[in-house]
Amino acid sequence: MKLKTIKSKGGNSEYNELISKTIELIKAEFEINLRYHNLFFLCWYNSAMVFLYQNTVVIAAVEYEIDIKSKPRYDTAYLSELYTIKLLKDYPKTKEDIEFKTVLNKSGVHWFKPEIFLNWIDEPSEITEVIDNPYYEVIRYLQHYNKNTFSDSKYLFYPKADGDSNFILNLYAYDKKTKTEVKIYIPDIWNDTEKAYIPPVRPQDIAIDGSISNYQKLQIKKAFIKLANEQNEYFNVKNFWALELLKLTIQPVDILHEWSCHRCFSGNSKFNNIWVYDCPKANEEPYFFITDSPWIQDTAKIAVLNFKNPTYHSKGIYKSGNVKRKGWVLDETYIKELMEFLNSPSDRTDSYNGYKKYVKTNWQQLIFEYNHNTAGWGWSETGFNIPPEKDTQRFSDIEALPFCISIPDYTQLLNDKEL
Repeated sequence: MKLKTIKSKGGNSEYNELISKTIELIKAEFEINLRYHNLFFLCWYNSAMVFLYQNTVVIAAVEYEIDIKSKPRYDTAYLSELYTIKLLKDYPKTKEDIEFKTVLNKSGVHWFKPEIFLNWIDEPSEITEVIDNPYYEVIRYLQHYNKNTFSDSKYLFYPKADGDSNFILNLYAYDKKTKTEVKIYIPDIWNDTEKAYIPPVRPQDIAIDGSISNYQKLQIKKAFIKLANEQNEYFNVKNFWALELLKLTIQPVDILHEWSCHRCFSGNSKFNNIWVYDCPKANEEPYFFITDSPWIQDTAKIAVLNFKNPTYHSKGIYKSGNVKRKGWVLDETYIKELMEFLNSPSDRTDSYNGYKKYVKTNWQQLIFEYNHNTAGWGWSETGFNIPPEKDTQRFSDIEALPFCISIPDYTQLLNDKEL
């Protein structure tokens, strides 16, 4: 991709302005000089921004005016809430492992507490898609990072805060001999064999913005490709992905954290937290998942269950792109209540013709929602006239489920507690 094309692909500059303004407010509040230490942006959490400065996590919420055209006026932004959490241990697990302080709270509602922080600190990081390490491990890495971390005998490679909102990954290269700095852009590279994005492998995979000769550009590209494809021992991924993480913490951009899923039950039921995923992989075992909150954005942990057998579909973290959550091991009481609920009559059997024909229990309602939402059934001209497993006009190749399958004995999940 040509440099001119790359630079034309601007991202969300308003997002960058908000982050930048918040950093300025934090700097002023604590009178810190970012010349010597980075203020790393880690994530958004419950509508607040989470930063790291040395060994302290900073939670900041801002408020600002909206103009007559419904545009935010970030020049009017002020800190409405500010909390600091000094880390006394690399992996804090109790209140004794941190020093929690409410710096200011103009709303008067103390929504952020030590318990919330301790639950967040070991969540899988969502900064990038590739690196899943919990936040406390990411924090430890950032605390030891410096500008010389990624270098060889001739060049330094590093990110810096420059206000660039471009979605295409960009970093800086510094020639130690000539003391010249240039900016490098690395567009996404998809590998059909691996079915994944990969680091650059050819000089033409990289574009350089800087007034240097083509020979110098080629040497920088070769050096970067070599370094980017070496293994990063800390994260156990290639250096390229560690550099991506650093870039997004030092110069954040507005990357979409999208979770494409559908809730199958509503109302005040305890089980209005059951979902089916929109886009499973081809030939993937059919599954549904249960969250610990009926509001997907507030979910902290997930149990992913197979439809056709009483097993967890996935272990460890649940991951959908760069959206990740802790795995949830269901206890015996919860499982029994879940099975009782699924065996109970559906309260939507008279909702519309499709339900009237196929749905009697909540289990069949779950199957219906899976078939309709995930397996593409009911969207063609035949509607729901043909059973899902026999309908050749479905809008998806994902496996459809017949309504006659029985509920697996999910109490057998109790034999599989290692997530």
